[in-house]
Amino acid sequence: MVWSHETSELVAEFVGTFLFVLTITLATIGIGSLAPLAIGFMLMAMVFTFGYISGGHFNPAITFATFITRHTPLRKLIRYVIVQVLAGIMSTLYASAIVGLDVPVPTTDTNIVAVWQSLLSELVYTFALACVVLHVAYSRQRTNSFYGFAIGMTLMAAAFSVGGFTGGAFNPAVATGIQLVACFGGNCSPLIFTWMYWVAPMGGAFLGGFAYNLLDTNSRETETAAVPAITH
Repeated sequence: MVWSHETSELVAEFVGTFLFVLTITLATIGIGSLAPLAIGFMLMAMVFTFGYISGGHFNPAITFATFITRHTPLRKLIRYVIVQVLAGIMSTLYASAIVGLDVPVPTTDTNIVAVWQSLLSELVYTFALACVVLHVAYSRQRTNSFYGFAIGMTLMAAAFSVGGFTGGAFNPAVATGIQLVACFGGNCSPLIFTWMYWVAPMGGAFLGGFAYNLLDTNSRETETAAVPAITH
């Protein structure tokens, strides 16, 4: 069977997101505070594996950042986000078949200080992740051989830094998938924070895309030089 390139992209995003979220869920249970090591290395492996097919986003916020920088059209943005969230849900269901429905859930305390801390943490580290993805995988240095390593290590550093009190999602598909499946098991209270795990990462991705558009002047100069002058 021959698939179209669009289908291959969606399958790659689904498989990569599925394995990435599965690692987040199981590593958090299996090795606790050292989970960021497994998570960062799995993301690195998935980016190196599927990056040449789909771009290796595995994260609605990263797809949004590439949309902001005009590397991803609106149609692809919508399709990627749907597939990523679906993969997050299916992955957590698979993990629950192994460890039960009592899965570790990205959440925070209900007091305003904790919510504020989580918002700022999710925003700034998603900003960092979006910046790294855009500059190593989409800029004029995109032919490098370290892009997957840079992306995976950024997420690892972020998870080690703030994962202990924000859940360290930096990815709406991760948070939504795990929170929904946890609710199936009776733990629905984290769902009240689902908005935060969309607003903060998307805000960070927007700022990352905006910063990239400001800094990467070379691509705009190249595009301008390629456009023939219009004479009257």
